[in-house]
Amino acid sequence: MSCGICHHCPDCDFGEAGWRVILQALATAPHIPAKVVGLKQDFVSASDFDPSAVLRDLKWPVDLLQQPDPDAAIPQFCRELHKGAHSGDPVASLLLLGPGGAGKSTLLHRLTKGEFNTGIKSTDGLRIGA
Repeated sequence: MSCGICHHCPDCDFGEAGWRVILQALATAPHIPAKVVGLKQDFVSASDFDPSAVLRDLKWPVDLLQQPDPDAAIPQFCRELHKGAHSGDPVASLLLLGPGGAGKSTLLHRLTKGEFNTGIKSTDGLRIGA
């Protein structure tokens, strides 16, 4: 496996922790380049960790991973952070209403955990999820 930086050190394990450091450094650098080669190939396409989890931990939008050119989009986001254009994850609220047994708790579980669970019991009263 390559470290994601030099592409030639097979025993290097740059991984998730290394990318966190790189992205945090990029966000706080005095000068941010227009492109950072390797973000698309080594970060966005990583198979040994979840890049979206890294972005969520940084409170960055996960949709940066779907940009056509993340090598340019992620540095652009960092430049916007410097200008104060972003203040963390966008927040949304969702109120699910419906008759008992309609699947509101199952939908909430699917949206928050990313998995479908058929074993969720019917919820009595109010349930709040984040």
